[in-house]
Amino acid sequence: MNKSRFESFSDGVFAFAITLLVLGFTLPESRYTSDRALTLGLLGLWPNLIAYALSFAVIGLLWQNHHALFRLVDRVDRKTVLLNLLLLAGIAFIPFATSTLGSNPTMHASTFLYGAVLLFCATANNLMLSQLVRSQAVRQDVTQAVVGRTVRAYCGAWVTYAVAMLLALFVPLVSFAAYVAIAFYFLVPRGVDADI
Repeated sequence: MNKSRFESFSDGVFAFAITLLVLGFTLPESRYTSDRALTLGLLGLWPNLIAYALSFAVIGLLWQNHHALFRLVDRVDRKTVLLNLLLLAGIAFIPFATSTLGSNPTMHASTFLYGAVLLFCATANNLMLSQLVRSQAVRQDVTQAVVGRTVRAYCGAWVTYAVAMLLALFVPLVSFAAYVAIAFYFLVPRGVDADI
């Protein structure tokens, strides 16, 4: 497949998903008869704002990693396309999980759902990276050290999302905090991203 078309399509899905995040902000259905009531209603959306900022960072980081990885790839085969579609399916689901998390930040189901979506994305990323390495699609000039560092970073993301998701079964707020901490952790470039 043409690599530039592959990347353009992926970029479009990332952009669409990040744009949809704002739809998670909705005021409760009621008429606000005073400025004070409206202000209180807007202030009540603070969990949605945190979930929005978290997911904006997560999608941005996933996009950055995707860009960094495919900058080092020579070709894209059918299996890579299918695994990328799995990743993009997870990315497109993040706005719904974000809205659910922002509206119900202390509930087991909402924090678990959010973690499940991020774990799904991390799984697709790991499978896609495995396929790229196995099919020798990575450019010849990319060192094994860079490939190894990238594999470890991707596996680390999978483990941390799995742990945060399981925390949701016991302490949802700690799980929510863990998702925020993971996003901050990955703001520091790791793996192939460290070489940009």
